[in-house]
Parts: sequence; C-alpha cells; structure tokens
Amino acid sequence: MLALLVPLVVFLIPPLDAGIYRWVDDSGVVHYSTTPPPSAAHRELTILDTEGRQREVRPAPPTAADRERAAEARERELQETKRREHEQAQRQARERKLRSAYVNVEEIKQQRDRRLVMVERTLMLSGQQEATLQSEIERITAQMRNNSQADEQTMQRYREQFADLESRIQREWAFQRRQREVHAEIMASAEEDIRDFEQLVMRAQP
Repeated sequence: MLALLVPLVVFLIPPLDAGIYRWVDDSGVVHYSTTPPPSAAHRELTILDTEGRQREVRPAPPTAADRERAAEARERELQETKRREHEQAQRQARERKLRSAYVNVEEIKQQRDRRLVMVERTLMLSGQQEATLQSEIERITAQMRNNSQADEQTMQRYREQFADLESRIQREWAFQRRQREVHAEIMASAEEDIRDFEQLVMRAQP
C-alpha cells in the first residue's frame, strides 16, 4: 500500500513492512513511522498500492470554518423549510375558511354590496345629523348677534350651547371618517377574498 500527500509524500512501503509509513517532509528529510505524518490528518490523502496505482482518496477532514459554514447552511435550509411549511399551512387554512364562508364569487360580491349599503346609509344619516347641528349653530349665532345687549347669563348660555354643538359636529366628523375607512376596508377585503377564492378554491376544483 502506498500513500501520497501534497506537499508531503506519504506511502506505505512493501508488504514485508506492512503498516510502516515512509514520508518526506517539506525539508526533504525522510521519516519512518507506524502512523501517517501528523500533518496528514488535516489534508487529503491519496492511497496507492505497491505498484503506484491509486487505490483510494481520503478527503481532508473539515476545518472549523468548514463545519461552521455547513452548520449555517443547514440552519438556512431548516428555516427555509419551516417558512415553506408555514406558508403552505396558511394557504390551507385560508382555503378552508373561504370554502366554509362562500359558495362562489358571486356570493362574495353580494355580501360586499350588502355591507356597503349599510355603511353608506349610516354615512347619510350622520350627514343629516351634521346638517341639523349646523343649522342649530347658525340659529345660536343669530341669537347672539341679535341679542348682543343680553345679560351675561344669557350670553353664557349661548356660548355653552354653541360649544356643545361644535363638539357634537366634531364627533360626527370623526364618525364619518371611520365609516369611510370601513367602506374602504370592506372593498379591500372583498377583493382579497375574490382573488383567493379564485386561486385557492376554484383552481383546486376538478
């Protein structure tokens, strides 16, 4: 058996001395031992037979950096696998939810339209309430202008009524903003449901 190592030359001398290694170090010094040279443990080792033919190649063991890179690669692969499994579970859960909620796309649109009508009606009523409050403010303003000589107690009552009306109008405006947000949310949610229903449910049907 003969073993070669670069830059060292490592080989096993003929069978009569089987198990004895003869190797030459980088300085050209010849060594004999019953074990491969110490540096061979960290390098690729080519094993030759007694006629110099290659019998096997023993790869160099991984370095600490190699092991760290391999561990990082395994961790990345594990995380990617978990991510794909999580996404698959989410798609399956989404499909089950859509199947239980809707029969077809038309039903999604019908539910969307019913909810939109309710929001629009609420907005209309709030707008009417706002208009009533504005009319009251105009009435109080006219009274304050026409009764500019009224006593302080009367004027204070006008100011309190005016402040209350303004506060109520502010609340109506805040309510209307929220209702418009709800309107947009209903539209966006319906669009998402329609898209997912077509992709996850309809495409899965035979």
